[in-house]
Amino acid sequence: MASAMPRDRLILLVGLITYGMGQSLLFVIFAPIARQLGIEEWQLGFIIAASNVMLAFSAPRWGRASQRLGRRTVYLIGLAGYAVGYALLAFGVQLGLLDVITGGALFALLLVLRLAYGLVVGGINPAATAYIADTTDEKSRGAGMALVAMSGGLGTIIGPAFAGALLVISPLFPMYAAAALAAAAGIWAYLALPEPARRANVGEDLRLKITDPRIVPYLVGWVVVFGTFTGVQTITAGWIADRFGVTDTTAVQRTMMIAMLSMAFVTVFVQAVVLQRWKASPATMLKTGFGVMTVALLLLAFGPGLASLYLGYGLFGLSFGFTAPGLNAAGSLSVEREEQGAVAGLLSAAPTVGMIFGPILCGLVYTVAPVMPMLGGAVLTTLVGIWFLFVNVPDPRATAPA
Repeated sequence: MASAMPRDRLILLVGLITYGMGQSLLFVIFAPIARQLGIEEWQLGFIIAASNVMLAFSAPRWGRASQRLGRRTVYLIGLAGYAVGYALLAFGVQLGLLDVITGGALFALLLVLRLAYGLVVGGINPAATAYIADTTDEKSRGAGMALVAMSGGLGTIIGPAFAGALLVISPLFPMYAAAALAAAAGIWAYLALPEPARRANVGEDLRLKITDPRIVPYLVGWVVVFGTFTGVQTITAGWIADRFGVTDTTAVQRTMMIAMLSMAFVTVFVQAVVLQRWKASPATMLKTGFGVMTVALLLLAFGPGLASLYLGYGLFGLSFGFTAPGLNAAGSLSVEREEQGAVAGLLSAAPTVGMIFGPILCGLVYTVAPVMPMLGGAVLTTLVGIWFLFVNVPDPRATAPA
């Protein structure tokens, strides 16, 4: 009934899955080790946010560059930077575990490594997003963007399982292995990924302002989603220890793995099954996603026991399953074809702005009142959800030509 996935999308999916694995391993492997390294929650927030500072700077530029250099070229550069940068991050953490570098010097080293990482990997998502925009029509844009978003969810599923299987070798071996997988995905893309034929006006380097009213709501939506999402993830290891009394590092890692898997399975189901069959409009996806995220945050704040943590993360997955493709599809449909590279860059940069401030703010307010990251996030997602009730979100079912 359903046709096989085209090879170019499969190649993109594999590369994006490895990228998603790296993001999940950061929280599953690195965050629980942070206390062992003598890194406090606020320092961890700065380290995680560091690469996002550079991503916010580099992603729009890589998106525009993909209009000139090609989606394939920018995607390959991003994967190569991910493979090298992630291996260097693991090596930096290893130096800390061996007490070769400690204290402020270790903090500074990890900060610099994350900044360099973010500068180069900024092309992965905008190139992939623009590639999908080039190879889909308006009616299938939402389903195509759901596949891009789904890859992060698959990476979050595979990442913890991957880590669990390899932790027996060493605590950092999963990070080195993830870097090797990224290199392999890059080689496959180099050998087999074609440049899309429908890229418009190759010689142009069109710019979009972040204040462009056509895309402002979707950029703000991404900032709030990822600021809340990554901020809460950053403090969850501490929340597990402080709220539920789970203090052993391995036990905290295991609890984080279960929570992340709960979230990722739901995300993938929504994006790979539900949205491939139910062609929901971007407006429906956004209203549903932000409402569910508010409920998830309140459950994480007040729910009893670890079961509420797992359920809350599952609802996180449900909300992300709708908001991610909804924001990307709405943003893509709001601009012209020759602006797809530019909008893809901005749509990829906006989450990183949230990822800059979310971990830092949540790490800081956690030291004052541990429940505040969840409550603050619930307020923000409620306000944005109400805003989208009044935004004229593009509906391809009504506007696409017959």
